[in-house]
Parts: sequence; structure tokens; C-alpha cells
Amino acid sequence: MLMQLFERLCRVIASEGEAQEKEAKEMIEKHRVFEAGTKEFFKGNDTFTNGENLGLLDILTVATLGFYQVQEQVFGAKFLDPKETPFLFSWVSALNDHPLVKELSPPLDKLIGLLQLIKQN
Repeated sequence: MLMQLFERLCRVIASEGEAQEKEAKEMIEKHRVFEAGTKEFFKGNDTFTNGENLGLLDILTVATLGFYQVQEQVFGAKFLDPKETPFLFSWVSALNDHPLVKELSPPLDKLIGLLQLIKQN
């Protein structure tokens, strides 16, 4: 499922205008499906992460969706909507606040520069 989310993300990035809006809506629909599945996985847990440790699903999720704010800034499309997928949004936010993710994430200015380069090509 995460691969499908990544593929949809690439389609949003590669398109513009109305085509981008359509791709973004389809991406949000994929987010809904992913959210429904992960809700079952986290059922009964008070927190998204297991203390200091991140699981494989956490790592793949933050790698795919963790930089949604920068992607939205550079590409001008909504990548993660708290109204449409509140559980997924909360989980990604919790992952972004995790000390390990903060330590290992690239500086935002470098990420913005990289995404702007991708957008130009």
C-alpha cells in the first residue's frame, strides 16, 4: 500500500493544474484506504510509536509522507489533509516529532531546494 501511495505522490508531483488536482484527490483516496488499514493495526494503543523505537511501518510511513508540508509548499497541492484523514495526519505528525526522525531528517532548506530542482525537471 505504501508503494501505491508513493506512486500516487509521484503522479501529483509530475502534473500541474487540473491534472494535479485530480491526482491529488486520488492520492487522498489512497490515504483513506491506508488510514482504515492502519487504524486496525493501532487499535487499543495510546501512542503511535513504541517509545524510542520506530517500527518498519513507522519508517516507511515517515519516509513516504513525512515531508508533506514541504511538498505542499513546493508543488502547490494538498498532500496530507487532517480533515480527510485525521488518524493518518496525527500519526505522521507524531512521527515527525519523534527525536530519531528529527535527528535524521535533512534540513528543510536543502529538501526544499531538492524538490524545487525536481519540479523544474
